[in-house]
Amino acid sequence: MPCEIIANPNMEITKVNSKWPDVKNKSIVKINSLTKIIYQDQDDYWERYNMRSWWMRDGHDPWTEDPVWGDGYKKPDLNFNSCVNDNYRWKCGYSYVLRLPENFKKNKRYPLVIFLHGGVNSDTRRLNGRIRTVNSFYIPKNDQYIIASPIKLGIDWSAKKIQDMIAEIYSQLKIDKKRVYLTGLSMGGRGTFIVASELSNTFAAIMPLSPHHTPYSYISLAEKVSHLPTFLHHSTNDKTSKFSVAEDMFSKLSKINDNVVFDIGNFGHSGWNKIYSNPKHIEWLLSWRK
Repeated sequence: MPCEIIANPNMEITKVNSKWPDVKNKSIVKINSLTKIIYQDQDDYWERYNMRSWWMRDGHDPWTEDPVWGDGYKKPDLNFNSCVNDNYRWKCGYSYVLRLPENFKKNKRYPLVIFLHGGVNSDTRRLNGRIRTVNSFYIPKNDQYIIASPIKLGIDWSAKKIQDMIAEIYSQLKIDKKRVYLTGLSMGGRGTFIVASELSNTFAAIMPLSPHHTPYSYISLAEKVSHLPTFLHHSTNDKTSKFSVAEDMFSKLSKINDNVVFDIGNFGHSGWNKIYSNPKHIEWLLSWRK
């Protein structure tokens, strides 16, 4: 039953006893166990802006067991309790997709890259586009890593929910905890700053791409992420996320952080798959250890 476990207070980890699907011989798997958790005081912008519950439309429910949506889409059989109805599902924990390395070995310890997607509302095209982005990541043959891609229903990304996701992954897979990385695009770029600022001792490096500037500026988070190597990308002709805000963030970060890269592009509000598929950028990210 979804949203039945009340999350522990503050940043205390909430654990769920659920059996994972078999990951052997699979390149990509879907994990829905954390959707059983309901979080209080998380992302109240949803109600403030009177957002629509896009996941209730036919064929759009992202809590399906399949990581990819398409012709074979099967609507999940969900039974909400009295704590939360489906309109308030954004209060629940993240469903997420894992991309596993080639020839994945369960006893091998891997780096972990967490990818935060952009956008607020969604549809099957965007959901599948996020999987295509995950599949675009360059993975060195001699330094393969696991990618975790949570699916956000609310407006902002939640560090508390990401923390519980990381804890669950640690409990199921062997992860090199000195090599955990965070990246995201648009609202996920903004979310990269938000999550990293609250989980200050979790990540070895971060890579925010085209971070969105609303509902409040992320520049105030600069000091909280100043210890982290940061690859910040933004295009000058981006008409969705303000380049000037990213420019100000770089200016502030570069005064207090010796390991900041500002990658300036001209892709508009796009071009992220080119960045993720570029060996130079991914090798920069993977070169850092906590």
